[in-house]
Amino acid sequence: MKNLLKDSNAYYENNDYYEIFSIAEDAENKVAKYLNNISKKKTILDAGCGTGKFLRVLEDNAEKYIGIDLSENQLAKAKLKSLNNNSQFICSNLSKIPLEDNSVDLVVSTWVLGTITNIEERNNVLNELKRILKHNGQIILVENAENSEFEKIRDRNKDNRTKDYNDWILVNGFMLDNMINTYFEFNTLEEAKKCFEIIYGNKIASRITHNRIEHKINIYTYKFF
Repeated sequence: MKNLLKDSNAYYENNDYYEIFSIAEDAENKVAKYLNNISKKKTILDAGCGTGKFLRVLEDNAEKYIGIDLSENQLAKAKLKSLNNNSQFICSNLSKIPLEDNSVDLVVSTWVLGTITNIEERNNVLNELKRILKHNGQIILVENAENSEFEKIRDRNKDNRTKDYNDWILVNGFMLDNMINTYFEFNTLEEAKKCFEIIYGNKIASRITHNRIEHKINIYTYKFF
């Protein structure tokens, strides 16, 4: 499996559940508050924007917002949230971004690069994000931290996948800027189970015992000087 999102039915046909999952994640909106402080008056690329989880906070602050995603269905939902006629939406693979060199002040990518399990492809994506970055620009990666309840439910405590990915981030010039303790909060236990079933399968969904799930998030930054 080279790219988990490319092969994910939940990301395309069943993206209503992906939207619910996305809204439930970080119930206290700590990531949004972090992004609000650093996104003012910039040309921002939301790389793998999905249904626009952070579109409002980024668009409200940005000089220009650009959302890019593989899924037309995801982008359709994102466009409905947009209130700025200057915003741009692109359906494209991140390994070949149709933007000019040195054209973006800030790249924000939330839980995206880790879905690319083929290292060569992931490196190509990172090189593209760096290519379009202006001097003094910045890339922000919002990613899962290790050893949370969410990670244990997905069996990530039994392998090194999350650690290996986070180590890859650090090796490629990023710094750990923030560690956030938060939680998923679904409306009901049944909603939580259904979302996990659609996205991760029945085995993992069967482990959900309540509608609130502890979650830990790392925020990494890369600055281009």
